[in-house]
Amino acid sequence: MTTTVADVNKAFHGKKMAIQLPYPEDWVVKDMQILEKNDTAATVKVLLAMELIREGKLIRDTCYLEGPIEREQQVGSVEVPTLEKTKYVLPVRNRLGFAAETEALDHLKQAFASLLQEHDYLIEEHPDADVYGTLGQRGFFAMLAVRCDSSAHEKAQHLIELRKKYKHLNDYGLVVPAFQEPLDLPLSQQEAWVQAHVDSLSSHRVGIYGVDNSDPNRIYPFTVYPQVRGLLRYFVTASRQWMDVRAQFILSRGDRDGW
Repeated sequence: MTTTVADVNKAFHGKKMAIQLPYPEDWVVKDMQILEKNDTAATVKVLLAMELIREGKLIRDTCYLEGPIEREQQVGSVEVPTLEKTKYVLPVRNRLGFAAETEALDHLKQAFASLLQEHDYLIEEHPDADVYGTLGQRGFFAMLAVRCDSSAHEKAQHLIELRKKYKHLNDYGLVVPAFQEPLDLPLSQQEAWVQAHVDSLSSHRVGIYGVDNSDPNRIYPFTVYPQVRGLLRYFVTASRQWMDVRAQFILSRGDRDGW
């Protein structure tokens, strides 16, 4: 019997969960596995590994869902992973701006390399990447860009070509500053660029990751998550915090005269 996205959503609603899969209802669900689940008395939060069929093609994706749930009795919560690093903690800068683009690039490089090392990657040199780490037989190719502009587009296309070359045996990511207004690119333009490229990059499993301007230990995902479990858990937690960080930035930027 074929199970569709509509069938899964109906099952969620039948269990009194106000969540649904973010795919067209006629897509076929080949497989769905729970990677992480966190319940409270009133909400359900779940991270799913999805395999779907679209026009005869297999699509693999990770999907985070969160919403209210009706319960007959309270259920205790499960511990949620945090963003706290323990082994490769970098110093906080306490400012958003950069003296030069080279400083911004160094900030991005140190931050992403540190995150990979925190999750047991070995950092190595690779001619095809600005930052490259290996975890056993699996690699992570990362390219750096100080702004979401034409240069970022070129690096994103490079990552797509790497994905075609090295396939699903590796992860791929474009690393940018979380807030690029100190580098003369308004947040609205930055987010418009991400939205314009999200479908193409996500279909090739290329992530966009924003390094916090002041705290290099915090990196936020703007598209897909990597497939390695430790990094996946980190970015799921980071994605929950991004909207709060973004809101704080918007509220505070009117109080800053410059960076």
